[in-house]
Amino acid sequence: MTTRYNKFNILYPILLIVVFGFSCCEKRRNSTPSETTDPYDNEAMLSNLATNYIVPAYSAYETETNQLKTDVASFNATPSTVGLQSVRTQWETALLTWQDVAFLEIGPASTIALRGQTNIYPVDTSEINDNIASGDYNLETVSNYTAKGFQAVDYLINGKGSTDQDIVDYYSETPNAKVYLQDVVDELASNATSVSSSWNSDYATSFIDNSASNAQGSSVSDLINSLVKHYETYVRKGKIGLPAGVFNGFSGQEMPTHVEALYYNQSLPFVHRSLTAIQKFIKGESYNDAVNGDGLDDYMAFVEAMSGTLPLEEVIDAQIENIILELNSISDPLSKEVVDNNSGVQAVYQEMQKLVPYLKVDMTNALDVLITYQDSDGD
Repeated sequence: MTTRYNKFNILYPILLIVVFGFSCCEKRRNSTPSETTDPYDNEAMLSNLATNYIVPAYSAYETETNQLKTDVASFNATPSTVGLQSVRTQWETALLTWQDVAFLEIGPASTIALRGQTNIYPVDTSEINDNIASGDYNLETVSNYTAKGFQAVDYLINGKGSTDQDIVDYYSETPNAKVYLQDVVDELASNATSVSSSWNSDYATSFIDNSASNAQGSSVSDLINSLVKHYETYVRKGKIGLPAGVFNGFSGQEMPTHVEALYYNQSLPFVHRSLTAIQKFIKGESYNDAVNGDGLDDYMAFVEAMSGTLPLEEVIDAQIENIILELNSISDPLSKEVVDNNSGVQAVYQEMQKLVPYLKVDMTNALDVLITYQDSDGD
């Protein structure tokens, strides 16, 4: 008895040390980065993103929409094929610039539902024509969201005749159409100015200051949720998946009228721009040049986020490059391509789909951000 008791006394402390050691190791292994390292400097990252990307991007968007407003006014004063082409060129420039800020549906943009007021497609051409015929409409109502914005302008400057002269004649003969076109672009410019002004005044400061955590309602959480939702819902699904028929129930029937810029017959430049804008933002690059500051990629590197054996930020960047490479294998008009080369468009979608878990699962888990939106594949 005594011998066994002594052995137990000798072994007991050793067992405690071993058990405690395993417990500590397990705790360290499961700890979040904030429990084991100094926290990442959210404020510095948000300051770089706001100052060097968001504010100048919105300023550029404001400039381009106001130029569109001016060009439409000139065209309406003296309709001509030259004036129409000027409007068309500026519309494309403004829509490309829109892709640079479309994923920033937070703060001032969220308050006025900027995306819904700016770029919904397909447009309701019947509603547009009824509004023009009656001259009685309120573009601020939700029911008119599908009768305004960039895609309504696409219809108005590209879909109102089989030739440029036909379109010019339409405006020369239809005063209400001039008014409607001007009203639509005036609102685009007004909304752009509103959001840009808010960022340039006080919102940027409150955005940067809201950096204490990544909890729901924080700037980091809002920003990541907005970016991931935009990519998943409005780029992967809206620009490619829906037209290709991926979400069209059991039939899988392609939906060519659901492409962006349907009447312009060029959709792919806007898909490409949306991808490069997201890539640039994740890297923390300045909007007007490639100067690299603190971005989400640096945050992922700081917490040593991995995807398999590779750093997660490198995997995300490489997958965006893969999507762009696959995108280059299909052609415009996309409305025709989804019918004639559906397998090619589907291949682009599959590359796009691969990026979703990297952003929505791996990145959010690594940065301790909760996804707060829901996306229904049936909508």
